[in-house]
Amino acid sequence: MYLGHSSILIITRKGSRIVIDPYNLKVNRKFPSLEADIVLISHDHPDHNGGFLVKGNPKILRRTSNFLSSFEIKTQKNETIEFLAIPTFHDSFEGKKFGPNTIWVFNIDGIRVSHCGDLGHTLKENHIKEIGIVDVMIAPVGGGGYTLGPKEFLVVMEQLKSMISIPIHYKTSFTTWISSSVDEINYPGKEIFQDYEITIQTLPQLPKIFVFPEEIWNKIPNEITFDETS
Repeated sequence: MYLGHSSILIITRKGSRIVIDPYNLKVNRKFPSLEADIVLISHDHPDHNGGFLVKGNPKILRRTSNFLSSFEIKTQKNETIEFLAIPTFHDSFEGKKFGPNTIWVFNIDGIRVSHCGDLGHTLKENHIKEIGIVDVMIAPVGGGGYTLGPKEFLVVMEQLKSMISIPIHYKTSFTTWISSSVDEINYPGKEIFQDYEITIQTLPQLPKIFVFPEEIWNKIPNEITFDETS
């Protein structure tokens, strides 16, 4: 479920809810009201670190070291999930301009997911080895010296061999400071979504880029509720 900007809500088959990079300031939209079990923060900038806005007393995970870290969390649905925190940088100068960044990697219902936060460079060999091949890659495309741009997004997509790639952190009327829009991605297997919710049960046979256009932002509810009986 796309929540706008760089934020994603993932719901497992058992009902565990994971929110990644909830935005607080800078984004010209209020973050939706919702509950979750776990919040992942890629770095401590206000458009990514709004974990305190997520209800339900979630466990908030941040990388606290400059080496690969592992967190094993048991959710309220009695589901144990391991999260790998891969240290990277917010720029191409080893963090000298914008600091550190974390790539979060985890397995959900047999699907390996990586959320790249505000990754500012293509991956080095040690990053590729630590992350491994992923099924779903979520990565920025805004460029401008802050993060990956559209071309670098395609490079990282190839580095991780992802079958589904989802661009985030792109220029919209809600995020006017970002340089590149999601429209600048040129790829034959590009699919434009019409809703903020998607269900991934099987992977495509060929790599696909799933795009949430700016129009989707207006469809995201101000409050997201869940049917606990389902």
